[in-house]
Amino acid sequence: MKNIICFSGGKDSTALILWAKENQMEFETVFCDTGWEHPLTYKFIGKINRELLDGKLIILKSKKYRGGMTTLVEARHRVPSIRARFCTEELKIKPVLEYLKTINDEYQMFQGIRAEESIKRSKLKPKEWSDLHDCYINFPLLFLTAEEIFAIHKKYGIDPNPLYKLNSSRVGCYPCVLSGVGEFRRLDKQKPNIWERAKMLEQLSNKSFFQTGTIPDRWCSKDFNGVKVPTVEDVQAYIRQWDGQQELFETPACMSVYNLCE
Repeated sequence: MKNIICFSGGKDSTALILWAKENQMEFETVFCDTGWEHPLTYKFIGKINRELLDGKLIILKSKKYRGGMTTLVEARHRVPSIRARFCTEELKIKPVLEYLKTINDEYQMFQGIRAEESIKRSKLKPKEWSDLHDCYINFPLLFLTAEEIFAIHKKYGIDPNPLYKLNSSRVGCYPCVLSGVGEFRRLDKQKPNIWERAKMLEQLSNKSFFQTGTIPDRWCSKDFNGVKVPTVEDVQAYIRQWDGQQELFETPACMSVYNLCE
């Protein structure tokens, strides 16, 4: 039986690797490269590959969209959204399925999904059959809290992805096309280049990065058949105007969403 761990560079999948090593499990680790991760995430993944995986990390990429997210957005003439998450399908699901077809043995997968992340995930069992992957998928960290996940890192002397100390609540595509105003507001001062990256997708697709209703209509500069649509610049102006007022009343605090710097 071949054990396959799905690694993203985030706190949960890193803890999953540590859990597997603690349990002396033989496994292969795969990472789906969207070409759209933060440079610090790529650096962190390289470190984990060297220190924990003996350089054996299997990197999977889309064969159709070899440039990753930018190639995909340009080809589809639109930015993915909550209703059309074709980025996940093309850049993650399909590469994994293609990889699984090459395995000439029984296999099972392991993912670092946790119940507290969403209502849907809270209904999962620790081991579920997946028709899509044609195997069982195990969630050994399902009932752990974020605090317990970081405790696993600390136990083995592995610092988590540095993005968690720079106000990121999650690690993955940078920026994720599903990110809302809250995430962009958190990242605005620590990682201002997030705006330029979002604008890049707008330019490649000739469509807005953000969805209708992201900010009040009066801040939106585009109008399509009577529907107000915000551009990246609109959202940036909205957030910075709001933050300019908030700064008058706020006191300095830890930048980490998980209070990792305290």
